[in-house]
Amino acid sequence: MSPSSHQAHGEDTVAFLSLHASPLARLGKRENGGLSVYVRAVCEELGARGIHTDVFVRRADPDQPTEQAMGPRSRVIAVDAGPPRPLPKHQLPATRSGYLRAVRAFMRRAQRRYVAVHSHYWLSAEAGVSLASDLDLPWLHTAHTLAAVKAELGFAGDGPERLVAERRAVAAGARLVANTKAEVQSLVSKYGAQPGQCIVAPPGVDLVQFQPRDSSRLRARLALDQDKVVLFAGRLEPLKGPDTLLDAFAILQERGPQARLLFVGEASSEGARVGQRKEMQARVEALGLTARVSFLGAQPQDRLALLYCLADVVVMPSHTESFGLVALEAQACGTPVVAAAVGGLRDIISDRHTGHLVAGRNPADYADAIRRVLTDPPEVAQEMRQAAWRRAQRFSWERTVDILMPEYRQAPALVAACQQG
Repeated sequence: MSPSSHQAHGEDTVAFLSLHASPLARLGKRENGGLSVYVRAVCEELGARGIHTDVFVRRADPDQPTEQAMGPRSRVIAVDAGPPRPLPKHQLPATRSGYLRAVRAFMRRAQRRYVAVHSHYWLSAEAGVSLASDLDLPWLHTAHTLAAVKAELGFAGDGPERLVAERRAVAAGARLVANTKAEVQSLVSKYGAQPGQCIVAPPGVDLVQFQPRDSSRLRARLALDQDKVVLFAGRLEPLKGPDTLLDAFAILQERGPQARLLFVGEASSEGARVGQRKEMQARVEALGLTARVSFLGAQPQDRLALLYCLADVVVMPSHTESFGLVALEAQACGTPVVAAAVGGLRDIISDRHTGHLVAGRNPADYADAIRRVLTDPPEVAQEMRQAAWRRAQRFSWERTVDILMPEYRQAPALVAACQQG
């Protein structure tokens, strides 16, 4: 397929750089999570406004086509950078130079008029600064997570080169797109960003995909009967705290009420121990909870939405979250969330109204918060579900793109001027 087969000549186009994750991949597998949702949703909304987008990813399969349509005016471009197969996270930095060369070559052949570059995650930052310089374009960068914040919590799996890459992105003058004001504070205090260099563009949620629905058929298929359901959705890695939830659930089962725990998601190659899911399953057996705990693996978005709806509570015991899209999706389905009082979760969840925020890592505290949700009187539970749904309505991808659109149109010289403010 030729590079121009899906495009009209001269169309204004924003180049999205996502070296390590494709927005077309199934969520919850390997590195595919909130970043992929973000890229796809923003591109779809830009397309609705007449703006074309090219999302450049690394080819991870020899049969992966060079171009795939993702929606109106949006396509995913797979470029050759390293071997065409999935790679563990620690091997991806070696593909950055090849990725830059391949993206640069494709853009030279393409017949679109690129108006901005938006890089995502540290692995794409190097390509972002080079391409923006080549084409004299505005350059936006979204970190999604920050190495300095993770390192403070003892999670430094990417090594020092990640921190170096993030600091270079800041020093090189990227327009830094943060999810929350707290993330801006981290960029300023830990990376030396100028306050005027940062903008806050909170992610949204697909309020059509994620809304209250009848989940009785799925409940029956999963043989849940009338059990209370506790749900975890996310990659099974230490940073997300699934082990904390498992320990909390064990306490809950000792003290009541009886419930079922569903884990949705797979292990990640970032920070996950080899065989971590097997370790968790062995821990479930040791706790005598085999009949009460299920691992469902990664799920497509439509099934995930139904799982949120059938759950009585979604739990996010993360060590850190730059935003926490799962909490927003769950609340859009009318499901309360018990979560760690960290990062963006503090902005999404209204404590004691749409769920509960838990300070610290004590599993007993999580068990108490989960118990409160599961044992609330029906009228209180219904009020919390309605409050969760109402809160989610405040977050939309339309609002996100409203904030981003002027940045894509801003001349590089104006971006530099903002850094001095």
